[in-house]
Formats: sequence, C-alpha cells, structure tokens
Amino acid sequence: MAGFFGFFDYTKPGPGVPKDAPPKPRIVVFFGIVGRKFWKLVSINLMFFLFNLPALLLMMLITFFFKADMIIDDPIADLITRLTFGAGFLCIPVITVGPAQAGFTYILRNYAREEHAFPWWDFRDAAKRNFKQSLIISIINILAVALIGMDLNAYFQLNRGDNILMSLASGFIVLAFIILLMMNMYIYPMLVTFKLTVKQLYKNAFIFSMMRFFPNLGILLLCFLIIIATFWYPVIGIILLPLITMSFIGLVTNFYVYPTLKKHIIDKFEEEQAAKETSGLQADAQEEGAAEESINHNESDEKEDENK
Repeated sequence: MAGFFGFFDYTKPGPGVPKDAPPKPRIVVFFGIVGRKFWKLVSINLMFFLFNLPALLLMMLITFFFKADMIIDDPIADLITRLTFGAGFLCIPVITVGPAQAGFTYILRNYAREEHAFPWWDFRDAAKRNFKQSLIISIINILAVALIGMDLNAYFQLNRGDNILMSLASGFIVLAFIILLMMNMYIYPMLVTFKLTVKQLYKNAFIFSMMRFFPNLGILLLCFLIIIATFWYPVIGIILLPLITMSFIGLVTNFYVYPTLKKHIIDKFEEEQAAKETSGLQADAQEEGAAEESINHNESDEKEDENK
C-alpha cells in the first residue's frame, strides 16, 4: 500500500486543472514562471554576464559618444551613471555579444512559453546555430548606437535652444534611437524562432515596433525603471546585475514579445497551412468523384454494348 494507510500517497494523480477553468491573468503567469525558474534564471544570468562583460565595457565607452564630458561632476557618480545606462542597453538588448544573446534568448523564450530548457546545453546549441547572424546583428547595433550617440552629442552642442531645425533634428534622432531599442526586443526572439535573413529580421522588427509603438514604449520604460531602481543604491545594483537583473528583464521582454510573434506569424502560418491542406483535400475529393463518375460511365457503356 502506497503511503501510510492511504494517506501521503504521492503516486496518486492530482485533481488536475478543470477544463472550464478561466485562464490565469498574464501577470500571475509571469510571476509563476519567475517563482518556478528563479534559480535557473540566476544561473543563466551569471553565465550571460560572463559572456557579455566585453559588451558591458563597450557600452560604457559608447556612452562617451552621447556625452563626452562628465554627466555628473563626481567621477564615481559619473561612472555609476554610465554603468546604469550601459546595463540598460545590455538588458534590452541593443549592445550585446550576439551569439551569447541568441543562446540567452532561446532559454528565456522557452520559459516565456512555459516550456523546458537546459540552461547550458540549449544556450550553447542556440549560440552555435545562430552564430553568424547574431554576430552580424551585434555589429550593426554597435555601429548604429555609436552613430546615433555622436549625432546627438553634436546636435546638443550646436543647439542652444534658439534653433528650431536643430531641435527638430535632435528630436528625430531621439525617436530613431527609441525605435531601435524597440526593434531589438523583437530581433533576437525572431532569430531563435524563425528562419529569416538579417534583412527580414530588421524589417519585421521595425513593423512590430511601429505597429505596437505605445505598448513597446511602456515595456521599455518599465525595463529602465527596474534598472534605475536597482542602481538607486549602487552597491545593490552592482550585486544584482550579474545575479538576476538581466535574466529578469529578458524574461519580461520575451514574455511580452512572444504572444505578438505567435499571433502575427505563427498562427497566420498555421492558418495558411490548414487552408492549403483543406484545399488539397477538396481537390483530391473532386478528383476521386470525377474518377468514380468516369468509371460508372464506362460501366454503363459496357452494359449497353453487351445488350446490343
């Protein structure tokens, strides 16, 4: 007898989930995933942090393209401010080591779909599968961010507030930078989910960025608020960054992005495939009907010939 007089029998099937049970709110599902996968999120965060140390240092250097002078007069506070912005651009992710980001995104996308993933093996395999494209994406992003930073720095220095054209140009570049950040929320999830060229990845990411501009903007603000909150006390921010910050924000963006990809790409593809199968079955049925008619017609002709 399993258990103790029928009690504490863990081999019995549980009650399960009722068929008519309403779906859980998305926020409840998200924090359920965080609770179940917390230590795995910590482990992949540590792994991702080690692979992305060069990107973090590069991003801190790129902040000098945006503001060559000190942001804050205190050198330590200036360094912490640059680290905060660097962490934000790493988490979105716009500046990152491409293959490492591909492996990281693959695991987080699976968690967002409530699917299993092996932290090291899936990380390694996804990084290898998408090595070339992810490396190209990371180079394009680095060049784009550096160029935008230099342009903004130049416009802010030239514009003293009395030049409308300069103000409009600065606003346009800021908007372009925001759109670039939005695009990078979609690029890596599409990279590890679909077989697309780099051009198609950027094109689709731009479409999704414009199509869902305000929700995307809300998620971006949420991500930066989380980073600023953790770095409000710099020591806490520096401790949390290699432990959980990047994987938590990565899960936020993947959890937000994947339903959009499913609705507009996966579901539409499945509908098209189902329509093709249905039309193929109808064509086969029509062919079979035509064949039966021809057989029946031939049999009637044979009977007429016999009667003659």
